[in-house]
Amino acid sequence: MAVSGAAVPIADQSAQTIPAEWPRGIDISSWQHPAGAQIDWNAVRSAGVTFAIVKATEGMTYTNPYFALDRLRALQTGLVVGAYHYARPVLPITTAVEQADRFLATTGLTRSNGHLAPILDLEADGSLSADQLTAWTRAFLEEIETRTGRTPILYTYRSFWTDTMKNTTSFSRYPLWFAIYNGSSSSGSLPGGWQKWAMWQFTSSGSVPGITGNVDMNAVCCGVDALAASADGRISEIDRRYGSDSRVRSALGTAIRDEEPAGGGGRWRQFEQGLLFWSVATGVHEAHGGIGAKYLNLGGSNSFLGRPTSDEVDAETTGSRQSVFQGGRIYWSAATDAHEVHGAILNHYLSLGGAGSDLGLPISDEYPVGGGHQSAFQYGWLRWDADSGTVAVTRP
Repeated sequence: MAVSGAAVPIADQSAQTIPAEWPRGIDISSWQHPAGAQIDWNAVRSAGVTFAIVKATEGMTYTNPYFALDRLRALQTGLVVGAYHYARPVLPITTAVEQADRFLATTGLTRSNGHLAPILDLEADGSLSADQLTAWTRAFLEEIETRTGRTPILYTYRSFWTDTMKNTTSFSRYPLWFAIYNGSSSSGSLPGGWQKWAMWQFTSSGSVPGITGNVDMNAVCCGVDALAASADGRISEIDRRYGSDSRVRSALGTAIRDEEPAGGGGRWRQFEQGLLFWSVATGVHEAHGGIGAKYLNLGGSNSFLGRPTSDEVDAETTGSRQSVFQGGRIYWSAATDAHEVHGAILNHYLSLGGAGSDLGLPISDEYPVGGGHQSAFQYGWLRWDADSGTVAVTRP
């Protein structure tokens, strides 16, 4: 999307030191409609603004009455558009999912070009503890990613994150919209383990033709290509991986169903010979062949294995393969077929050398025995004792 050559009039003149090639944008709410005043979106676009983020909802009861029309008219004038939800955290944690679903009911899934990913505005704690607020935020964001297939954006500011959120690094994988009004050409150091920001809200006192009163101003790092990439909701992360990786295409074949939400969060798609799973936490990984079939048979991401955290790779012994999941591993060879190993038994197995140990490959899934659980291997057994919590090796 081309950037107009006209400069955006900004009341905070020190912010003019931000590199000129960084796209400038605004974020608005009903405050930009005093006494019902309308926004002249053509004037906004002519002033050099390239994107507009509109407040959609707040908590469980408020919907911005100007949201739908503002977003539509901004889009019609050629602006990239985005929508945000102002979080009102409250217990129980399930209210996060309810707020996320209400937000999406207002905005739609934004799976089209010209729309930024959904945004969570987090600056109220609802008297929740840091741990509770972390759990609430995670539930909201994971509901958004599961429903839309897009990685949501998180808006916050430094003192809220360092003090209220106790500077948790749990969300550094989400794109950051960072608010700091320091009058500089740089936002400075970031909290929460973030190494970079996606958007920077650098002033709340911007002045833009077509808008009555002050308006928040933002920049996208670090050019129009970055803005265009962020605003393309047509291609999912699963699509990108499949389209860019010839090895994956060869292993999986053609898609046989549409992408859809996965149990435990994220998205998945089934192909002729396997699966692709995605979540923000785990990335995109495949499971195919015997391992993929075993995984589906166990329940896929709804099972104790959760989502895959690796593609299928060689195991430690010749001719064997393995895939790593959140809750365990599946091993396969032509001689032994596919079997899972998880929990304490897996930890002990790996400490011995895994498939490269003298136990060899698993020849059974884990199964219950008196007082615990056991897994059988080519050359022995590993048994977990419930009373002691220990794992013992038995060899023939």
